[in-house]
Amino acid sequence: MALVSYLVMGAMLYFTVIPSADGHFPPDFRLLGYNVETIAPFVTALTAPARDSYAMLLTMWDRVFIVALALWLALVGWRAGVLRFVVAGLAGLYAIIDLAENAAIYRAVFVETLEPGAVLAASSLTRAKFASLYLAVLVLIVQLRRPAS
Repeated sequence: MALVSYLVMGAMLYFTVIPSADGHFPPDFRLLGYNVETIAPFVTALTAPARDSYAMLLTMWDRVFIVALALWLALVGWRAGVLRFVVAGLAGLYAIIDLAENAAIYRAVFVETLEPGAVLAASSLTRAKFASLYLAVLVLIVQLRRPAS
């Protein structure tokens, strides 16, 4: 399910959203965060159909992907030992942060005027999303490299 939603999201982004935003990437692609000035070109360039596609990505397809990815991480890391709880907890944390990030991006982007406070909140969640995902994957790798007991 994660793979299907990922492929659908990729197709929607690369064939509808990004071309209709003059080639600008969405804010959730920015690993180190963003501010009003860095996402304004994306937001102002979005056409109405691209806005609808991006809204659908944030409110439907990315939710499916987030939950499926978190479940996959937790299940793959569910082996003997205490690290299985750490992997599952980090996968859950990632899912919560990423879902909150989607809501924050939606509130920040789909407004008449970009508000610095809303953009800062979304940006902080974007950075936290990447950090939690990378940490979950790192612990998962450690867990998978350990001999099964």
